[in-house]
Order: sequence, then C-alpha cells, then structure tokens
Amino acid sequence: MGRLAGLFAEDRPQASVVALTGQGPRTFGELARGAATAAGKAAAGGRWLLACEDPFAFAAGFLGLVQAGCVPVLPPNLLPGTLEALKADGLLRDADLAAPADALPPPRVLADVPVEFWTSGSTGAPKQVLRRFQDLDREVEILEGLFGPLPGTVAGTVPHLHIYGCLFRVFWPLATGRPFLSEPCGDPARFLAVMASRPVLVSSPAHLARLPRLLDLGGLDLPAVFSSGGALGREDALAWRAAAPGGVVEVYGSTESGGIAWRNPGPDPASSRWTPFPDMALAAAEDGALLLRSPRVEAGGLRMEDAVSLEADGRFTLLGRLDRVVKIEEKRVSLPQVEEALKAHPLVRDAAVVVLEGRRRMLGAAVVLAGAADLEDPAARRALSDRLGAHLAGTLEGPALPRRWRFVAELPRDARGKLRAEDLAGLFTPSGNA
Repeated sequence: MGRLAGLFAEDRPQASVVALTGQGPRTFGELARGAATAAGKAAAGGRWLLACEDPFAFAAGFLGLVQAGCVPVLPPNLLPGTLEALKADGLLRDADLAAPADALPPPRVLADVPVEFWTSGSTGAPKQVLRRFQDLDREVEILEGLFGPLPGTVAGTVPHLHIYGCLFRVFWPLATGRPFLSEPCGDPARFLAVMASRPVLVSSPAHLARLPRLLDLGGLDLPAVFSSGGALGREDALAWRAAAPGGVVEVYGSTESGGIAWRNPGPDPASSRWTPFPDMALAAAEDGALLLRSPRVEAGGLRMEDAVSLEADGRFTLLGRLDRVVKIEEKRVSLPQVEEALKAHPLVRDAAVVVLEGRRRMLGAAVVLAGAADLEDPAARRALSDRLGAHLAGTLEGPALPRRWRFVAELPRDARGKLRAEDLAGLFTPSGNA
C-alpha cells in the first residue's frame, strides 16, 4: 500500500471499510463498483466535471474517470453558477454514482491522466491549474514516507475538492488503507463528538485558530493534526499541543506545486523553519523569490511569489508574499509587514490589510481584537484606530499607515482558510461591517 495508482491492482479485501458516511460504513468493494459505474458513464472520454458533495462519491467518481482515461475537472465550489461556467464534456454528481455497477473494475494499475483543478486564488478570478494523476500519486507516497503510518480514521474540516483536502482527506487514506470520515467536522457543534474517536485531523489555520476559543479541547488526545492553506500563528500552534501532544504539522504548498515543505512549531523557535519535501530542490531568485525543482512540477521549475531566507541545512524561513508589495504615494509598501506590525500589538489577535482604490489610493485595515471592546460607539472605534495607528507610526512610514479601519469578529476567510482581496475590500463598502 501507499500508491493510489495500484489501488485496484492490490488484493485488498472487498469488505474492508474505506469511508464512514452518514449512511454507514462504505467498503472497498463499493468503492470499486462505484468507480466502475463512473468509468462506464465516461466511456466516451473527454473532460468530466466532478461535482460530488460526498467525499466517498467523489473518490469513486475520480478513480472511475481516471480508469476511463478522462480528465477529472475539480471545481472550486459546487455553486450552480460555478458549474455552469466550467463547461465540460460530462458531469458526475452524487446521484450518478448511487447505483454502483455489479462488476468490479479489472485488476490493473491506473494510467496517468491530466487532472484539472480550478481555484479562485487571492483575487477571486477563476484559475485553471493542470496537474497529473501520477504527480498526485507521488505526493501520496511522500506523505506516507514522511508522516505515516497514521493511526485510525482521518477527519477533516477542509473541502475535498481542493488539492490539500483531496490529498490529505481522501487520497492518502485510500492509498494506505485507512478509513476517512465523509462528514466535514468544521461545525463546533459536531467537532467534539467527532474528535471523541481520536481521529487524525486535517484542518486549516482558520479553523485551528478559532476552535480553541469556542470549545474546551483539553480532554482531547489526537494522534496527529495537519494544517495548510496559510501560516498558522505560533501561539495557535502551541495551544493545540494541549489537544494534540505531537503538535500541528503545517504543510506549505500550492495547487501548482503540491506540497513543498513542512514544519511542526514547538517551544524551540527553530522549529518554525520549513523543511523541504524530499523531492524538492530549492533556490532563491535575485529578488528573494522561492524557486522550485521537483519531479512533481513542470520541467523548467516553478517560481513561487514568496520571499524566502534559505538556511545552510536546507531549511528556510518564509518572509512574505512578493506580489503583496504595492505602491502607495510612490512608496513601496509591504502588506505583510503592515499586518505583522499590527499583530504585534497586544490588543490585536489577527489583522489583514488591503489596498483601497479611489480618488486616493490608501490602505484599509481589518482587525480582530484579542479581547472585548465597545465597538458600538464611533468615538471608541476612532480612539482604538488612532491607538493602533500610533503604534504603526513608530516603525512604518506614512504611506504604509492604514487610513480606514474595520473591527470584525473574524476575518472573511473562505473554506480553505484563504483571504481574498475582494472579500477584504468588501468590508469597506457602505454595506460592509463598520
């Protein structure tokens, strides 16, 4: 076990459980017959949109499309408008796989096909990213080598349609014979009940930062916790050691690259550095951007818009997004630098800044406070923004100081924990949170 391509070439018991769903356990035999159903429907070939809400149906549909030599198309979400915009040769939904085929697929290794991911990115504009099935399969093998074997069931708070959830919640457990929980457990009302069985947790910084403030996690003893989609705050990572003594394994990567590196922040500050995946060769460009070479990325390598500091031992520190350096009043302003300066204030738990376009280009700051405050009174909000502005003025030049402020309960992160510029800017419209 350990490779997805050989899943149906193995002598795996048909009755072995691969997923736990709301309808009960689902077996390997049901998965194989579901894949055969999908392969039969997609026999004509082409690009097939995989729009399954249930991760078990998604897995069967995906493997069936690969069997048929089709291109699986994974949408960023399942909204009707999104599915309509992503024109494809066919569409597979949960209902299409409800009646699995009687016959099992032939026992052969799955061939390589393109896989089409669609991601909204940081701007909200839909973006197509082409990967290969063999590259996803290689990454599953790498994950097992680095972090396996995982004990018990795998549960997740992240969507299965995006590459992180797809790999960690579905493909990795499938390839290595561990059941995955089909139901998402991001809702606090369900979270503790699901965690009582001590699953491996696949989550995001947004969930991991929020849950300890909503729930008492002290009684948990989780065998492993994974996080991706952004950097988890060091204090949040350390706080999770009460629920997961082994800490939180953070994975840095992208849809284009797959997993690049990992870290497990602990009491030692050096643990905040990133360790590259074993098949990654890293370098830094003249402007500090991270350059990648790996069998899992295109032949010419890949440039990440993240500035890095490379260490002699191969590890590295992320210094912020290069594409988040903007010009305000003819001055170059690093948005990550402004955000980190805000987060350094004891009143601030989280913060994000965004460029606001208008007659005058300026920065807007959205701030999550660390404690309670009277935000109903305009004078109190103004005093708070003045205090934070004065704090920033001690280290930043005038153009880098936010001119507009919003105080919010949570930053508007999407299901993957991403902050999109358009969502942040929406806070500053007349209908936004004042």
